[in-house]
Amino acid sequence: MFTIDTNILIYYAAGDADILDFFRNNQKAVFYLPSIVVAEFLSYPLMTPDVAEKFRDFSRSVILVNLDYAIAKAAAAVRREIKIPLADAVIAASSIITQSSLLTRNIRDFRKIKGIAIVSP
Repeated sequence: MFTIDTNILIYYAAGDADILDFFRNNQKAVFYLPSIVVAEFLSYPLMTPDVAEKFRDFSRSVILVNLDYAIAKAAAAVRREIKIPLADAVIAASSIITQSSLLTRNIRDFRKIKGIAIVSP
């Protein structure tokens, strides 16, 4: 089980071979997509209509994780412990709550957070 960080989607949309291979090799895995990642990705400055359409197709194959009370509470705890942006705290909290590994290339911002395993293809 994996929680997807925004940067993974950016690399995926750019056709990064390692990311594409990771998804291909883990196609039977469960993927969680925090709603904050959806907002970050769709507001990416280089977003095109084609990429947005491909993302809509991709998002049908994952489990959307909405920001609820449990995730908000866990994100607040993360932010109290480590000073990171709110969006990153919500992504980390989504990984913690779903008990999934965080799929990211942003290791520096997440490595200090207790309770998450990081996978960086």
